[in-house]
This record gives sequence, structure tokens and C-alpha cells, in this order.
Amino acid sequence: MTENNNIYDTANQLERDLRALPAYNDLKESVAAIEANEESRKLFNEFRAISQQLQQKQMQGEAPTEEEIANIQAMSVKVQEDENINRLMASEQQVSQTINDINQIITKPLNEVYQNMSQ
Repeated sequence: MTENNNIYDTANQLERDLRALPAYNDLKESVAAIEANEESRKLFNEFRAISQQLQQKQMQGEAPTEEEIANIQAMSVKVQEDENINRLMASEQQVSQTINDINQIITKPLNEVYQNMSQ
């Protein structure tokens, strides 16, 4: 049981370390800036809703209509022009990259086990 506790302690420490990252704090500040700006908040929520609808269609094997494609492209241009949303996306990308890197490190032992099976 001690081994399990140590690994969970490590995971909890990892969570605390992630929260201390400058990119995480920038992400929190970016979200707050969007929430404080009605135009940015509205645009961001619209963009998320449209993106989610398109993802659902794609997951169901449906192709987006030309109108939907034009709509998301127009919305993307607006999003790129919004400084608050750009900052959010940049910091979100940094945090996601860190989490992906950590995930690769954590899953390395499993990958090695299965890699050895196929040889």
C-alpha cells in the first residue's frame, strides 16, 4: 500500500506544480480577461459552440455543410482579431503541451511493455 500512496502523493504534487506554472497562471488570467470583456466572452462562447457542433457532426460521420464551414472560418477570423482570446489560446496551448509531455513520460513504461510484445 505504501507504493500506491507514494505514486498518488507524486500525482498530487504534480497537480500543485502544474498550478504553479506561469502558463497556468496566464491561462487563469486570460479566462478572467475574457469573462470581464462582454464582447470577448460572447465571441469565445459562440466560437466554442460552433466548434463543438462541428466536432459532434464529424464524430457521427457527417460532413459539415458549406455554410457551416464558411461560418467557422468567419468566426475564426474574428477570434484571431480578439487579443483576449489569442492570449487564452496561446496559454492553453502551453499548458496542454506540458500535460502532453508529462503524459508521455508517465505512459513510457506501458509503451515499453507493449513495444516489447511486438518484437
